[in-house]
Amino acid sequence: MDYSLLNEAQRKAMEDTEGRVLVLAGAGSGKTRVLTYRVAYLVSELGVDPRNILAITFTNKATEEMRVRLDGLLGDKNKVWISTFHSLCAMILKRFATRLGYTENFTIYDESDSNRLIAKVLRLKHLDDGPLKDIVKDHISAAKNEGLSPEQYYAQIRGLVKFDSEIYEVFEEYEEELKRSNAMDFDDLLHKTKLLFELHPDVLDLFQNRFRYIHVDEFQDTNSVQFDIVRMLSEKWGNLFVVGDDDQSIYGWRGAKVENILNFDKVYPNAKIHKLLQNYRSTPNILDCANNVIRNNKARHEKELFTVKPSGVKVEYYTAYNDHQEAEWIIENIRSLKRMGYTNKDFAILIRQNSLSRNFESKLSGLGMKYRILGGFKFFDRKEIQDVIAYMRVIYNVKDSEAILRIINFPRRGIGDSSIDRLREYARMRGVDLIDVILNINANDALTGAAKNKVNEFRMLISALIGNRYMPIHELAEYIVDKAGFEYAYNSTGKEEDENRWQNIVEFIKHVKEFAADNPNAGLAEFLETVSLAPEREEIRDNDAITIATMHSVKGLEFKVVFIAGCEEGIFPSERSKNEDNIEEERRVMYVAVTRAKERLYISSARQRFRFNRVQPMLPSRFMEEAKGGQESKIEELRRKWDAPDYGWRRYDNDFDDMPYSPPKPIEQRRETFAQIPEKPTLPPVKKDLSGFRMGGTVIHKIYGEGTIIMIAGSGADTQATVLFPKLGAKKFMLAVAPLTPKE
Repeated sequence: MDYSLLNEAQRKAMEDTEGRVLVLAGAGSGKTRVLTYRVAYLVSELGVDPRNILAITFTNKATEEMRVRLDGLLGDKNKVWISTFHSLCAMILKRFATRLGYTENFTIYDESDSNRLIAKVLRLKHLDDGPLKDIVKDHISAAKNEGLSPEQYYAQIRGLVKFDSEIYEVFEEYEEELKRSNAMDFDDLLHKTKLLFELHPDVLDLFQNRFRYIHVDEFQDTNSVQFDIVRMLSEKWGNLFVVGDDDQSIYGWRGAKVENILNFDKVYPNAKIHKLLQNYRSTPNILDCANNVIRNNKARHEKELFTVKPSGVKVEYYTAYNDHQEAEWIIENIRSLKRMGYTNKDFAILIRQNSLSRNFESKLSGLGMKYRILGGFKFFDRKEIQDVIAYMRVIYNVKDSEAILRIINFPRRGIGDSSIDRLREYARMRGVDLIDVILNINANDALTGAAKNKVNEFRMLISALIGNRYMPIHELAEYIVDKAGFEYAYNSTGKEEDENRWQNIVEFIKHVKEFAADNPNAGLAEFLETVSLAPEREEIRDNDAITIATMHSVKGLEFKVVFIAGCEEGIFPSERSKNEDNIEEERRVMYVAVTRAKERLYISSARQRFRFNRVQPMLPSRFMEEAKGGQESKIEELRRKWDAPDYGWRRYDNDFDDMPYSPPKPIEQRRETFAQIPEKPTLPPVKKDLSGFRMGGTVIHKIYGEGTIIMIAGSGADTQATVLFPKLGAKKFMLAVAPLTPKE
């Protein structure tokens, strides 16, 4: 093997083959190379039987990557067991399930199976299967990741958690239902393996002798049960080699324990520690930024990344007046860098919350620039947005049965699948539309009793919505969200994911208001047509696309140019970060985001942002300030960079920084209605150069995309243009104020 590819620190870690070894591998320091070379070194140089070597990863992709690398290093000798934690445990349990009272052909329930079973148990217990279902599911998963039985978990949460008794009751019955079905859920694969080892030492001894050298990748992401499993497996021979970076531990919200890597040398006092600090990805300026941020954490192994690369360009910091202008600044930088030779795939726009993506999606699609949403749905494809749009579709076309089926029980109103099936069958047998059965529910016998009452409540809701179909489009959207109960559905669970969904709906309302302001004569039909034909709904099938992603979804990836947007207190760190542990995890998220950049890094914030149904003043994130590290920052004021129109915020120009900051209210205190959302400020007269608009010329509309000018009339501020869009037909605009730009 060619060991010249390893630096000195990597080689020392590779050659440390006996005992417990912790390799602290900083971002971009070549940890996968060290791990694979170490396995190959054991086989090729020390003669270890590859069948006695275990390598554990966290994803199937990482497993395959390691297998390919080891095939290249070992060839036919690669008989190493490479597996994810869950695959390893499934293999062990399939062989010894009878020891725990299961048959060897037990079923593994996926998430949807588990959800259905929890819903069934809730119904058996006569409990509401709405928000409580997700709460119970999360608690069951947390208990199993800690290796706790229902009784043990209840002892921990009793009197401290809302619905503690209900959680225990459902958890206990859920476990009994699984056992009766000869099934295990995904978390059981870990939990039951640990239990198997504890109850049957002979089984543990068998696998201890099989796996004499154990390797764990991404050790900072292990939970309590996973650490217990590798601890037990390695106990006999004492050869445990773990690789990870405490500074990149960002999954505490799903059970990962950063303490596993922080306390490794306390659990194993004789453990040897190696630090891989040479970064092969980023420039010194970017690494300075990363080091400046992460050194503020107290709970960490002290280390500082370095590189031998040239310094590169300075990190740029930018504070915009609002979120729209932040997005414009980022996109203008992208366009400028593309003129220098960069391509779409070189760029990543990283955000802390999904709701921040809408501005970027709208502006990029309006300019015809390809983008992809990594690890999530594009804004208008997100479930909560599609749910609101489905209500609009029913109001516009009451015969839209697919939209009716989507909304009939969301937000949840107790109309189950069996009731829906009976309604559909009743409509089919009589040759009428589903909506006819619903609107006449009191006059027919499709349903009886409580089910009929629930559908009657839905009938009254739909009737009220249809009765207001001629409202201005933005008022109608607010009315739908209010009457259907979206805010309660998402804000009553206390889950960050649901609160983010609510913020997406708030952002959607903002979008509708902007649409109404830009298209004063447009109604529901035009809005639905625009949404259905929006360019951003087109799937990007090639790799040449700008990436928009949450920071969690880009761990392990790299981009030549990274923009970190929305760096404001309350967003990043999240307003849910109440204690120092949470703040430190948020800081690690920032560190991960910064270290994705290879050549250029931009960090931005906005002075005000539309949040919680109103425009709020925002403070720059502490992480943005930490990143500067006392160096001269390059914060450019908006009007130095842009000759932009005044969007109504001039009163903040001089004294914004002296304004008192009011942090967002807790959820239970938010009682603002959509009626309080300020209308988009009226723009003052705009001095716009109209010379670029001509008959036959191509223009770009921020919503409709590209079109061709087929007629120009009038002059000066009264100039009108008729633009033909391929999918929407002809539309007329006042050029002085329309969101149109000539295509370059």
